[in-house]
Amino acid sequence: MSVEEKVMETGSGGQIVYVPYRKGIAVKRFRGTADRVYIPPEIEGKPVIAIERKAFLSCKTLHYVAVPDTVEEIGDWAFAHMDQLRSVSMHRRQMSRGKELFLGCKQLGEIVLCSSQEEWVKDKARGLYDMLAMAVTVFRDYALFDPMEFGSDMWMRRWDEKLLALVSLDDLDGFEELWTCGEEDYEGKDYDIRSYPVEKRKMKLRIVYFRLLHPDRISDDTLELLRAYLRRHTGGTDAPQAWELIMEEHLDDLEYYQVFAGSGCITQDNFDSLLADAKDCSAEIKAYLLRYKEEHFAAKDAFAGFCLDW
Repeated sequence: MSVEEKVMETGSGGQIVYVPYRKGIAVKRFRGTADRVYIPPEIEGKPVIAIERKAFLSCKTLHYVAVPDTVEEIGDWAFAHMDQLRSVSMHRRQMSRGKELFLGCKQLGEIVLCSSQEEWVKDKARGLYDMLAMAVTVFRDYALFDPMEFGSDMWMRRWDEKLLALVSLDDLDGFEELWTCGEEDYEGKDYDIRSYPVEKRKMKLRIVYFRLLHPDRISDDTLELLRAYLRRHTGGTDAPQAWELIMEEHLDDLEYYQVFAGSGCITQDNFDSLLADAKDCSAEIKAYLLRYKEEHFAAKDAFAGFCLDW
């Protein structure tokens, strides 16, 4: 016996299709052109307790989804392949979760799990919501999508283990799959054997930079391994993407230069070329680089001026 589907308008061009489910309501699917949706905690006087499998699958316009604290179940692929999805918020509570909830959500930047404004401020500053999004979109580790363990010491250790495992992968890892899947005729950097490893390194480096900028509870060993990865890709090496990424995406973000320098990526040998590359940077950045040279290399330069004429 089929269950009658009903429709609720959400405003701004969206509709929630829902059905009775156990002692509450289940969201069956979303349709419309809205850019955000706030799933109500109650419909027809009953709590919304479930989001069915594929409920938001391939919704192309939604940027933001808010899940109420009444939800106890989220089905397989509930938010998969949402091309524009940037942010999801839900309460920190135990729930049943399906597989690959956020498969293909490449723009997803944060998954907010909190119960109060105070908690939100604290966890946002520590970068935890961004880390959770990376856990499911980049690491694809849904064991980390556990509201009850989220942000714990064990959770942080597992997240760092996943990052180090990603960093250690060969930069051509996954390229063969593109050809196996018949995607060799596609165009773009993801499908070119010369560009693929470069883009793969940049993806890794974005996360490495992020972790070094948010070093909450990072171990000394992990810290040094991530810094060493930056040094392997500093300016003047055969694969200088750690420096190129700053030039391309963070030209005037001082904190990135500080992480770069603090990791030992600026040397006496590569300083002049780095400074030349930074010709379009702000005065603040140029001053920082020159001050770094004075503080770290000035003494060496002074001694180099003394030579013995035998």
